[in-house]
This record gives sequence, structure tokens and C-alpha cells, in this order.
Amino acid sequence: MGISIAWQPGAEGRNELWLNNTAHLHTRLLSSASSEDREVIERWAEQAESVPEFLEMLHLEAFIDLDRYQALVRQHDPLYAAACAMLDCLPHRRVGQHVEDPAGQLYPLIECMGQAVEPFVEDSIARAIIADALGTYWASWMGLYEHLDHEVNGARQVLNEVLTGASAGILILSPGDLMLTPEAVRAMIAHVVATRS
Repeated sequence: MGISIAWQPGAEGRNELWLNNTAHLHTRLLSSASSEDREVIERWAEQAESVPEFLEMLHLEAFIDLDRYQALVRQHDPLYAAACAMLDCLPHRRVGQHVEDPAGQLYPLIECMGQAVEPFVEDSIARAIIADALGTYWASWMGLYEHLDHEVNGARQVLNEVLTGASAGILILSPGDLMLTPEAVRAMIAHVVATRS
């Protein structure tokens, strides 16, 4: 597919890399003085199938740092932005720490996350499933809330597989060591949105 990019002269002999949007430049990504860097970047732009994939390659090649990567992906991937908005509601991202007072802490958190995802997910039922799945996953560990409905458990299973690598046969023995990531939450949101449409 390829990503449309353009180089523009910048300060101190450096070139600025911009994403193209139809006929005009719309997002400045970075600046570089190295022709070798430029070749690597152009190769990734030709190979990438989406802007988020291209941004990930720029991050993995150390052209942009993690904060810049996350900020740029939020602009170009609504589901990633939704995941970040939900994670911003959590007091911590560690999975497996018990919530002492679920009625006092968990349910308001689920409501907050449901509101956070509202600008990104139209379907109110999907929003409820997504918030319930992430909230109960964060507060417990798989299997502790078996009374949750089928769709919520399905969303939690997707989140679990992405976090633990279970689909690739990788086992994590210490659930409390897991950290919720935007990428894993994004996969769970995409699953719910796809199954609800």
C-alpha cells in the first residue's frame, strides 16, 4: 500500500518528514540530517500498510520516542485513542491487584471508562461491554468473575491473549506482573466493535 510522505527543508540543514494528506502536508513527524536515516524511513513508508504501522516502525527504529509515537498514533487510530482514554481512567495499570471495595471503586471506574470511550465508539452496548471487560480484568484475573455475560468474558479473553501472548503459546505465570497496554486494550476494543457490527 505505502504511506505518502514528503521531505521539506528544515533548520540547520536538517530535513523535516511530513505525512501527506491528499494534496497538502498535515503532520510533521521528525527531522533528520542523515541520508541513511532517510533511506530507512522511505523504505518503511513504502512497505507500511497503515499510518499506525509506519509510526510503529519509526518508533522501533528509534526515530521517534515512545511519547511521540503514542501521541501520533492517537491522531491516526481512533481505537488506539479510545484505549489510551480508558487507561487514563485507571489509578494504575497493573493487572491482578485486588480491589478492596468493588462497589465503591470498580463500578464508578467502569462508568468513567464508558464515558471516556464514548467519542470513539458509537454503540452504547459496545461501550458498556468494553468498559466492563477492562474494569473487571484490571480488578481481578481471568475466571474470577464467571458470572459476567458471554460478550464481556469474550472481550476479556481477547485482552488476556494479547497481554499474555497466549495465542502464540506463551504462558505468563505471574498475572500480577502484567501491565495493561494501549495495544492490548485496542485489540479488545476492536474485537467488541467488530462482533457488535
